[in-house]
Amino acid sequence: MNHPWTFPEEVLAILRQTTWDPKAICIFDGVSGGLLWSDEYPPEAMAVCFSSNNWAFRYVLAYRASLIQGEPREEFSAPWDQLVEQCPNWPGLRPERQSPTLRDHLIEAHARFARKFQEVDTKYGDTRREM
Repeated sequence: MNHPWTFPEEVLAILRQTTWDPKAICIFDGVSGGLLWSDEYPPEAMAVCFSSNNWAFRYVLAYRASLIQGEPREEFSAPWDQLVEQCPNWPGLRPERQSPTLRDHLIEAHARFARKFQEVDTKYGDTRREM
């Protein structure tokens, strides 16, 4: 059994087949606090991760966010290192996706997420407390 912070071989096999899409869409993942491009994790890989309760992809996103911010968080580096070693052509390892030039974009995306989260909490918070 794999730990939730490393990828199972089945996911690695899928990730080895991913290819870079110059038109990939970038979104913010609020759980990890990182950026995610649409060409990085095919649905099949995510299905395996979810079904096996594996969250390595979130560690990768969190670690990359720390690289973008110029403050590497080594506690998240194990699955990143695993991808570097076992999936060196994975699109998420591209230098421009871990560049400090993304810092402002990451900060803005995080702030937008926090505002939306606060709006939802304000709107539904009282209801939740009454339950």
